[in-house]
Order: sequence, then structure tokens, then C-alpha cells
Amino acid sequence: MLEEDGFTTVILTPTHEFNREVGIPRSVALEYPYGRLLGEVGDADGQRQVLLATLAVLEQAQAPGQVKHLPFEWPEDPRHTHWHPPEMSPIVKAHLDDIKRARERMKERG
Repeated sequence: MLEEDGFTTVILTPTHEFNREVGIPRSVALEYPYGRLLGEVGDADGQRQVLLATLAVLEQAQAPGQVKHLPFEWPEDPRHTHWHPPEMSPIVKAHLDDIKRARERMKERG
């Protein structure tokens, strides 16, 4: 809908194949772990580089449907990266009981 209204969009994703299948207009592929798409925690310079490279695709992409692979590499095998922070996010912590109740309702419904 945004594209139809004249807004050019781009998505940063580790799953560009899926995004192409569902029709995402422009994808920037990056083989970083889920939840860490801009880079490592505390690496402001690396995060800035990823963000600027992603935004540059808005100018470089000639047509919807294109995928640009960024040249950045995660410093370790992503399969061995700890994806979750050592502490639960404050938002999740505040709504943990709601989340648990919703899961129970889903189980009951089958």
C-alpha cells in the first residue's frame, strides 16, 4: 500500500527468499542472526554502516523485487550466537502473564 501511494520501501532481512515470495518490493539481505540485524550490541559504527547501506538501496534499486546482498559478515557463526539478551526485555516482563495466558488459550483451542 505504501508503494502504491508513492513511498519507496526497503526491508532489511535475514530471510530474503521468503520476502521475495510474499512480494516485498525491495529487500536487503544480511546473514546476521535474528534480532541482531543491525549488528552487535554496542557496535554503533557497524550498526550505522548497515543502516546507511540499507538506505542506499532506496536510491540504487531500479525496480521493485530486487534483492541487494550486503557484504558485512557476523564475527562468529550465527548458529552459535546467543540471540537473547541476558535479561528479559521490560516490555515482555510487564506483559509476561498476559503472554502465558494467551499461550494457554491457544493450547485449549487446539
